[in-house]
Amino acid sequence: MQRLNLGVLREGPPRPGQLALTFDDGPDPQTTPAVLDALKAAGMHATFFVLAPHAEAHPALVRRLLAEGHEVQAHAARHLHAWVRSPWSAFLDPGEAARRIAAVTGQPVTLHRPPHGAYTLATILGQRTAGLRGAHWSVEGGDWQKGATPQGTVQALLPRLRPGAVVVLHDAGPGARVTVPMLPDLLRAMQQRGLRSVTLKELATHP
Repeated sequence: MQRLNLGVLREGPPRPGQLALTFDDGPDPQTTPAVLDALKAAGMHATFFVLAPHAEAHPALVRRLLAEGHEVQAHAARHLHAWVRSPWSAFLDPGEAARRIAAVTGQPVTLHRPPHGAYTLATILGQRTAGLRGAHWSVEGGDWQKGATPQGTVQALLPRLRPGAVVVLHDAGPGARVTVPMLPDLLRAMQQRGLRSVTLKELATHP
């Protein structure tokens, strides 16, 4: 199911110069502001898949995400791999996360990316019941991997970036230790290659 990702948003149309950077596991007041600063300096936008408890704990940071033109979507109510939770828990989590996050943002949540990008049938049914579309990625940043470094991550990512790509990184959690210091370099390199990050909504709908 994780490999098939039936009906899941994995990438957008290959319009010249456009791709989507996405960030999971925030918001975190210790790391997310640096990610926002880098995006603002580069004039780019991204989609943040946030955890409901973190959004509720840091509403001012969520407001900053929205005020600066970023998209806020649902990651989870509880950050558990779908394969180790009960079917009922996996079914309920997308809807619960979306409701709690929407209460913070004041906006509808339309996308859900389960933790680790792991799907079960219960996850998919939960998404559909809640009116959500699954959101995966086409390029794995690998910032969370043991031994990952900022410079190595940039070098590994650049050859895989192409128009329409959806890139997953982390603005919180273990991956943030790599993404926060490497992001300014990545964005500069993208600019040099004529690439810019837009939100998933813009990637999917902009003519």
